Formats: sequence, structure tokens, C-alpha cells
Amino acid sequence: MMVADKFTEMRVGDQAIRYDRNRTQHIYNGLKRGGADECGCMYCRNFAAQRDSAYPDPFKRLLDELGIDPAKEAEVYEIGPIEGGRFTYGGWLCFIGEMIEAGEGNTRLGGFEYWFTTKVPDAPAFHGGSMLAVQFLTTIDWVLAARPE
Repeated sequence: MMVADKFTEMRVGDQAIRYDRNRTQHIYNGLKRGGADECGCMYCRNFAAQRDSAYPDPFKRLLDELGIDPAKEAEVYEIGPIEGGRFTYGGWLCFIGEMIEAGEGNTRLGGFEYWFTTKVPDAPAFHGGSMLAVQFLTTIDWVLAARPE
């Protein structure tokens, strides 16, 4: 069953987008799991183990507004360790939408930052429509017993 287009406009910082919450939610309902779970490497497992606490509450509310399931990111990547044994991660959460105004500034929530982007990883479930992503950067602890060398 195809869900009809119903775009809503949103402005976050100096960016403006149009998004279709219903179509996005419909796609996420059909996804079994997120990119970190699909990959399964130790870095992705570390992210998945604390995915819920990695996202600040205001960011989770934004994802909900967009129709995004926060447990099903398109892709996550680890940038490297930083002082104190923490690790910097980035990733994308895709949604049906269009960029109205790209802007230049990221939105910061403490040590977490995010922005809308048209440069997205391959997300086959979203093919055939206009797609955007929320890209993020954050720093999290290492919580797995096995540590990277």
C-alpha cells in the first residue's frame, strides 16, 4: 500500500526542509534493523549497544517528528578514539524530504551535533523518492568487553 505525499515544512537553525512523515514512517516500519546492526563490526556493535543514550532527547523528538525510527540508522561510522577513551561516531538517518534552504551551520546539543544533508549513503528502501538525511556527530564511551587495538 502506498502512502500519499503530505509534505510539511520545517526550519532548524539556518536550514529549511520539506518532509513527509507518513511515507518515512511507512518505510521504517518495513525495515528490520539499522545499519549498525547490519554491519556487526565491533565499532558498530558498540554504537548499537548505547544508541538510545547516544541521542539527546531533543534530537529524538526531531526524529519522531520526521517519522524516523532512531534504532534504524542508514549507516554509522567510527572516526576514532579521543582523549579519555571515548570514541567519535557519525551517521545518517534517512527520510523522505526535500531541501529548501541548505544553510551552513550545524545544530549543537552539547557534544552532539546534527544537520540535514542531501549527501546520503545508499539506502535502498528510500529509492524512488526524494530523500534527505539527518547526519550527526557524537562522542560516546566504549562499553563492550572487547576493546579495539
